[in-house]
Amino acid sequence: MPLSLINKTTDEKAQIFCPFTIMTGQFMDSATILSFATFAIVAGFTPGPNNVMLAASGANFGFQKTLPHIFGVLCGFCTLVVGAGFGLANLFSMAPWLYDFLKIISFIFLLYLAWKIGSAGRTTAKRKDRPMSFVQAASFQLVNPKGITVIISSVTAYTSTAEAVGAEVTVLFLVFAMVTLGSTCTWTLFGAAISKMLTNQTRLRQFNVFMAILLLASLLPAIIG
Repeated sequence: MPLSLINKTTDEKAQIFCPFTIMTGQFMDSATILSFATFAIVAGFTPGPNNVMLAASGANFGFQKTLPHIFGVLCGFCTLVVGAGFGLANLFSMAPWLYDFLKIISFIFLLYLAWKIGSAGRTTAKRKDRPMSFVQAASFQLVNPKGITVIISSVTAYTSTAEAVGAEVTVLFLVFAMVTLGSTCTWTLFGAAISKMLTNQTRLRQFNVFMAILLLASLLPAIIG
């Protein structure tokens, strides 16, 4: 073994075997990570299109049948985090019309989803309502205005240089993954718990109409902004 390798300091060896230490120590300090984690928790757990739809799905179909929807949101959102970190944010900066176009598509699509939620009733043999699939939920992240805004804001505020972007985006990815999994499960469980009170068709319809209105209301910040 070369003498130079034997003589490496303990800190240098720790950096070789613990890349996450390099990632957090050199490129993102603990205060920045805490600040970003707080931002991610607030953004992840507050009402938005994903959370509202998951609560409605939990109430109408239960937690287990909503799992594909949960994992679709998780995979789609985290994929966008990586994409934004490696150039998607710059694309929206150079072509702001693209972001505006996605907001229009999102508004139209969410109007359709709001109508579907508001008109949904209890599933019967004649009525074949189904929860959102993994692919549908993942694809929706491409036009989710709240999600895109949160991701672009995070990448802009919490990444620094081109040399550090890989490590910093990894931190963003890990934090967002944990927060997204927690928030999606929480809102779905909330909907599933509420379903025990929706013992008749009238109450279920009223709940679905309320969730449809809340879904549309969650769009207002993105539309006005």
